[in-house]
Amino acid sequence: MRAGAAVEGEVGRAVAELETPALTVDLDRLEANVARAAAYARERCLALHPHAKTHKTAEIARLQLAAGAAGITVAKSEEAALFAAAGFGPLLAHYPSVGPAKVERLVGVAAVADLTVALDSWAAAEPLARALAAAGRQAEALIELDVGLRRTGLDPAGAVELARRVEGLGGGLRLAGLSCYPGHLRGEGGEIEAGLAAVAATLGEAIELFDAAGLRRERISGGSTRTLYCSHLTPVTELRPGNYVFLDRAEAVGPYSLEDCALRVQASVISTAVPGQVVLDSGSKTLSEAGPPAGLRGFGIAPDLPGLEVERLNEEHAVARVGDGDAAGLAVGDRVELIPNHACSCVNLHDRLYAQRAGVVEAVFPLLARGAVH
Repeated sequence: MRAGAAVEGEVGRAVAELETPALTVDLDRLEANVARAAAYARERCLALHPHAKTHKTAEIARLQLAAGAAGITVAKSEEAALFAAAGFGPLLAHYPSVGPAKVERLVGVAAVADLTVALDSWAAAEPLARALAAAGRQAEALIELDVGLRRTGLDPAGAVELARRVEGLGGGLRLAGLSCYPGHLRGEGGEIEAGLAAVAATLGEAIELFDAAGLRRERISGGSTRTLYCSHLTPVTELRPGNYVFLDRAEAVGPYSLEDCALRVQASVISTAVPGQVVLDSGSKTLSEAGPPAGLRGFGIAPDLPGLEVERLNEEHAVARVGDGDAAGLAVGDRVELIPNHACSCVNLHDRLYAQRAGVVEAVFPLLARGAVH
């Protein structure tokens, strides 16, 4: 794995010596997570297009491609531009890019990388197709279906109508198929499988309508981290999981556990002034304000200190209650390792990611697309 631009003197240091708060990734866990997903996709003959919005780093994207990924997914047009400038492609921009600046940015991406866009409206499709055609460029288009999340995406009939209009454009965009995101499925294994039956039915209806209309559908893009290893129960041909590389407290269910979580926040105790609690230097600007998963409490978990519960966050303070176990003996200056509730929003708050193995920093990864919200 190639190291990023290292902060002076930090490669080779013990994680315990890093200034806190610091965001670290365990390379053994990361590599195992990447390999497991790649093996599943390969065995099921599914193309893997992992979502880079989770890690936002060139180094981890290269690791995913080296393991067999067919391309990289991004959300915003700015992410697409940054990854394209770093030499990545093919790229799938799975987010409605609306507005002249975003259209111009995607046209620039299409000039240097194979580009696919996901669309659910003519208002987004037509300006992009016109601009691409004017520049002599082309991108593939996937029509997004709503399979239950009720966020973006069309019903099957609406998807066919938009697909027909895209095919009629005559240039700029080439219809390639369908996409979806089953992000509403958040339960255990049996619940996931039951929910995917409805997803498969919606996709199947759309496929039948596309075929009856003679519309192209070479690609059926879908998937999420929670549904990843059940994706073969649906008609998808390619997968876009993101958080599978790191995992977090919210995702540590079903096929995953806290032991699989590669992303950690290194924090220090800065106060024990109030009896029964400690304050850490990892507030909402470090952990993010992501709330606890259903049925749980707290803002992150300390796997080595089960008696510690992060009860509330301020911008720079994490206030944690301590019980009668090891956490009760924490003193000012002691270190605490936390697994955040949600990795993606946590990562976006940091400038760098310390890649460590066996407690020693092997590389420092700059967050290439940190703050890329346009």
